[in-house]
Parts: sequence; C-alpha cells; structure tokens
Amino acid sequence: MVTAKNYAQVFAIEKPSKMNKPILSKQAFWDVDMDKIDYKIDMLNILERLIYRGTCEDFRAIRNFYGDKKIREKIVSTKCFGPKEVNFCCLIFNLKITDFINYKEGIFRAYPEFKNCPEDFEYPDYAAKILRSA
Repeated sequence: MVTAKNYAQVFAIEKPSKMNKPILSKQAFWDVDMDKIDYKIDMLNILERLIYRGTCEDFRAIRNFYGDKKIREKIVSTKCFGPKEVNFCCLIFNLKITDFINYKEGIFRAYPEFKNCPEDFEYPDYAAKILRSA
C-alpha cells in the first residue's frame, strides 16, 4: 500500500526518458500551437499549466520527459501557485513549502497564462478565510 509519506519515493522518476517531445493533451494548452512549444525554454510555463489543468497522462508524460530532479529544481521558482498547487508539488516531489521562493500565504497569481501580469494578486484575507472555514 502506498501512503502519502512514501509516495515520492515509490513513484519518483529521477531519470528522464530519451523521447523527443511528450505528447500532451489540449486540456492545458488549448490556446497554444503545440508544434511551437520550446520544451527547454518554456519548461516552467509548461509545468505550471499542467499542474493547474493537465490530465494525469499529461503529468506522467512530462515527468518521464524531464525527470523529477529537473522538475524539482524549476518548479520552486513559480509565482503562480496557490496553497493547493504548492502542497501538491510538496507531496509529489518531496519538497517543503519553504522551498517555493516566491510563495507567500495569500499572495499568488491566478493562472499561469497570465504570467506577464504587472503585479501579483493580493488576497490579504485569504489565510484568515481558510482558517475560519476549517
């Protein structure tokens, strides 16, 4: 039986595969020409979109393509994730919340496709609302 505690060790993909490009669904990339994606330069944007809107198969394909080590190194620099996405990454990639250098409780961007926003959206009461509802 796989528990949350050992999930990262059991399902870790440390060695990326030698495939040219992963085959990804249009669910997370409906507005993008898949032939024009540069998987090296756009790695962070690809990861952000997949964690928000990708399918399980997309997630497996991208983990096989990059490997967990590369993903761990890159994903911690995201500015887009809220608490749900950060905690998901912590569980899957064996990270800590403090590893996410741009993450602060209650301040995050809504979606990765708005990556070029001039400023972060602030939700000063976000943490308080979560605590009150718990």
